[in-house]
Amino acid sequence: MNAHPDTAWQTLLDAGLVSGSEPPAGELESPWYVRLMLGVAGWIAALFLLGFVAAGLAWVFRSEQASFYTGLSMLGLAWLLLWKFRTQDFTTQFALAVSFAGQVLFAFGVFGVFGTELESTAAWIIMTLSQATLALVMPNTIHRLWSAMAATISFYMLLYSLHLAPIAPAIILAAAAWAWLNEFSWPRLGGAVRPVAYGLLLGLVMMDVAGGALQPLAEMNVGLEMQTLLAPWLGDLLTGAVLLGVVWALLRRGQAAFSRPLTIAVLAAVILLVLVSFKAPGLCVGVCIIVLGFAHGNRILTGLGIAALLVYVSSYYYTLDETLLVKSQVLAVSGVVLLLARWLMRRWLIDTREPDHA
Repeated sequence: MNAHPDTAWQTLLDAGLVSGSEPPAGELESPWYVRLMLGVAGWIAALFLLGFVAAGLAWVFRSEQASFYTGLSMLGLAWLLLWKFRTQDFTTQFALAVSFAGQVLFAFGVFGVFGTELESTAAWIIMTLSQATLALVMPNTIHRLWSAMAATISFYMLLYSLHLAPIAPAIILAAAAWAWLNEFSWPRLGGAVRPVAYGLLLGLVMMDVAGGALQPLAEMNVGLEMQTLLAPWLGDLLTGAVLLGVVWALLRRGQAAFSRPLTIAVLAAVILLVLVSFKAPGLCVGVCIIVLGFAHGNRILTGLGIAALLVYVSSYYYTLDETLLVKSQVLAVSGVVLLLARWLMRRWLIDTREPDHA
């Protein structure tokens, strides 16, 4: 027979195992497989419901205004469900499906009014603002991440329509870096800030890959450069400036003095990396994500940075217009340089480490 909670807590107090007042009882969480089944059931129910609605209200898709207002109504319903039943897995997954369908109808109405061309600036402004708003107000981690990623892609396309796409990665990376550097400044908002920051970086990497890293769509490269000679270099320069700012902020956080040789060497290495990234775009983005992940002990963020860096380096390697012999020599030299740099840094760190005083 189980003891009463008050008696059990008093027993622990008498044994000196705990201290203070008894904490409030927490909610019991369902096993993961039960939550998974409820989530799948929620999606199936939502798909059936949306199918019946689509069959009965086909006229909605024939009118841009009807699609727009129907999408807004579905988004409002999804917010209400997520807010009122956030702890119920079935309702949460159902609300996500309703929200995604509402976003499709909303986008259909927006692009129907302003045009489906990639250069439709007004449409991309509305999509960017709407997705950013959803990322802030929807009380769900998955929804925040998705909306932040969609807002990033829409913002990228907005700058593309204005012929300012080369500076988009720097702006997005700066916003994500600011969010991660201030991750613990607002403890109560951590659950909202982190998925948004993840979404920003995921959207950035996706658009970099689609826009030029792997070049799956040649059309995406058309018009990406601004009408100036500095445009091809400006985006890489601004991205490098963001990386330099992140490294400097972390050094300041670690109370590193600028006059110390190691600090100067780190900043010099970052500047050298920025110069190298002019020929291999994307290196600064991948390294910046890795640095942020390592500084915060975030394995997911570090893994994302490593994956992004591998994609950037691989794309650069395979797009080199050189023979396999030259490419193999480049790989060999790069490996030797990296190993030498590691050996020098370890030796320098050990030699310059201040001795502990008792």
